[in-house]
Amino acid sequence: MATVIAAAMGGVYALTAQAAVTCAPSVFKRQMFANTSFSGTPLTTDCDSAIDQDWGTDAPAPGLPDDRFGVRWSVTRDFGSGGPFILTASGRDGDARVYVDGRLWIDLRGSLHGDVPAQVSAYGPTPESAYGPTPVSKSVDVAVPPGRHTLRVDYVNRSGAAEVAFTAVPLSRAGAVIPPSPR
Repeated sequence: MATVIAAAMGGVYALTAQAAVTCAPSVFKRQMFANTSFSGTPLTTDCDSAIDQDWGTDAPAPGLPDDRFGVRWSVTRDFGSGGPFILTASGRDGDARVYVDGRLWIDLRGSLHGDVPAQVSAYGPTPESAYGPTPVSKSVDVAVPPGRHTLRVDYVNRSGAAEVAFTAVPLSRAGAVIPPSPR
């Protein structure tokens, strides 16, 4: 990371530039934002082999707030011959969304909250407080075509304990029984 001093409009500003982060194949690039709209430059970017975080009531990284932050994971990976996959996301005290090639498959927006007045966020109206103590989970079956596809998971914490997890498991490995094809 490098700090650059710049002068503009009569003021002097310190700008922090991060080197581009490249992650190994099948490893998520994780970007952490000091806001809930994923706007601006991420405060930190690193690699994450699995999405399974429980930050409690602490900030997920130095320099981030304890509340009202966003974390985005993305990876482009080879799904081989494709097939049915079970995508599962869970979270607590925020919003979680899962995309495959830009298509929304799981939307836990507002599902991680209690019933309180709404406030507008990057995801639309969502409750501001009264979060439940238990994580909410949702699974969907997705027929992923063969080849490379991009997965993206967005998590927004509003306040309280922050927790998020995601898995993509081939249906045959998820314990499902796949009937034989007719002869």
